[in-house]
Amino acid sequence: MTGEPRAIPQNRTDVVRAARFAVANFNEANIDDIYAYKILNITSAKIQIVAGVNYILDVHLGRTSCKRSTPSTEQCVLQTQVKTLQCHFIITEIPWKNLFILALKRCV
Repeated sequence: MTGEPRAIPQNRTDVVRAARFAVANFNEANIDDIYAYKILNITSAKIQIVAGVNYILDVHLGRTSCKRSTPSTEQCVLQTQVKTLQCHFIITEIPWKNLFILALKRCV
């Protein structure tokens, strides 16, 4: 139903794409750390149909040995003493504009 968030598989292609977008934005904005983070796993995924699509994701991140400026962290190795974060992201996709917006990021 329109407006109601519903659970979806965490490994769906569109979920992974939205999570990668959120983490790239997180790394770019995380000026308190010189190292980039990457996705360890997506622990929860919901979708909400609005004027576009909201992806409501809980993502477990790990700190890598790559610098924040690294365009893609997928190949980056995790640090030996892995620092992890649990993040809650809301990503809005407007498909007809080919646009993603990180509407909320909260990491602890």
